[in-house]
Amino acid sequence: MKLYNIKIITDSGCDIPVKAKLKNVEILGFYITTEDGKSYEERYDITNKKYYKILESCTNIPKTAHITMMRYGEKIEALVRDGATDIIIVTINKGASATYDAAVMAKTIFFDENPDSKVNIEVLDSNAYSVAYGWPVMQADKMIEEGHTPQQIISYLKSEFARTQILLSAYTLKFMKKSGRISAAAAFAGELMGLKPIIVMDHGDTTVVQKVRGDKMVIPALIRQFKERTNDPKHYIIGYTDEEYGKELYSACEKELSVPPMLAIELGSAVATNAGNHSIGIMYYTGE
Repeated sequence: MKLYNIKIITDSGCDIPVKAKLKNVEILGFYITTEDGKSYEERYDITNKKYYKILESCTNIPKTAHITMMRYGEKIEALVRDGATDIIIVTINKGASATYDAAVMAKTIFFDENPDSKVNIEVLDSNAYSVAYGWPVMQADKMIEEGHTPQQIISYLKSEFARTQILLSAYTLKFMKKSGRISAAAAFAGELMGLKPIIVMDHGDTTVVQKVRGDKMVIPALIRQFKERTNDPKHYIIGYTDEEYGKELYSACEKELSVPPMLAIELGSAVATNAGNHSIGIMYYTGE
């Protein structure tokens, strides 16, 4: 008999591939509303490729809604009914979404309504985006299967979140301008001069660390920044919203680093809405 029945709840911002076979992870999809009024649950009602096509043709960028307290509450209750002894909720960076606060509120309400419940619920803010928390969640699923304790898994997740970063670049500044990530003036000047930003996403913050001129300079700059920022260049993941650019990044990384990425993934709505449908990135570990 298993001592623990551990389950993880996360959101679709984690960008865990749909084909991944996870036994202990529940992924709640963000709801996306497009300019024509249609609503989709990410992962379940719409594919990433279809979303990229919507971005290609839209005038106004789609709106994404955080996971609500009610949805978390319903999922917690269902898992408890099924015998969960421990529930770990991992959310996208709370600085950019109300998802974390909704999860905390759902936990509070659950125990208000079930004061005698013995289930343990831990809510973790990943302080991250995309596979910077999706990959650790995938590894945590394996740890559950291997029999690790809830505290060991929580400690692992916290440690991983503290040392992951993402380098990101976009081949067009249109979406960064529309989403407010950069000003209209900066976008105009950038497009006029052919400048592409190299952005680091670290502990919830996004910072432009370099600007390069021309599309051909983007991938070399990403790889150079990656090599400067990590002491573990053999373990990394690439992400993309454009398959051709993704293939170019994969080949360049494999050649430069002498090892292919651990995973190549399509970036979901949380990143794509702000970076656009022609963007690429590298997730890696810092030396912390």
